Parts: sequence; structure tokens; C-alpha cells
Amino acid sequence: MMPDVFLEVRFKTPDEGGRNTPIRGDFYACPLFVDGEGFDCRLLIKDVTLELGQWYELPVKFMNKDLVLPKLSVGKAVTLWEGKDVASGKVLRLA
Repeated sequence: MMPDVFLEVRFKTPDEGGRNTPIRGDFYACPLFVDGEGFDCRLLIKDVTLELGQWYELPVKFMNKDLVLPKLSVGKAVTLWEGKDVASGKVLRLA
């Protein structure tokens, strides 16, 4: 999968109301919210463990990029959702 954008993102800790466990695997699927609107995406993490409370630069692939890309620009704030807000960040660059 080729990324559509790169994000700088930080996952909240349990004390901040975030996830209880780090993220592992090839990708992490979740809705990404921009301006209150959600879009299905995959964070392409390729065997990197995403520890809670740490900042990461991550490639992201959207399931329908034509809907979301017009809403994104460098510096645009985003939120990742997993039944609740679990991470926040911003767009670093469009791929």
C-alpha cells in the first residue's frame, strides 16, 4: 500500500483517556477525523510498536482518498478514533 499522507501523531495514554495497550502489527485501521468528519484509514506501521504517549511520523492510506484529500493540508489537525479519541496530530505532508 502506498501512503496518501504522512502524519505526526501521538497516542494518548490510559491516564489521558486513550488506549490501554500499544499498537503492533503491519497496519492500524481506524477512522481519522478532520473538521468533525471521519474517514477510514490505515496507518502503515510495518512491525513498529507504537508506544502510548510518544510522537511518531506515520504514513497513512485512506480507503477513499478522493473524499478526504481535498480537506487536508500541511499543518491540518487530525484525530484518530477508536470508540473515543485515542490520538491527535497533524498533517506533515501529502504523498
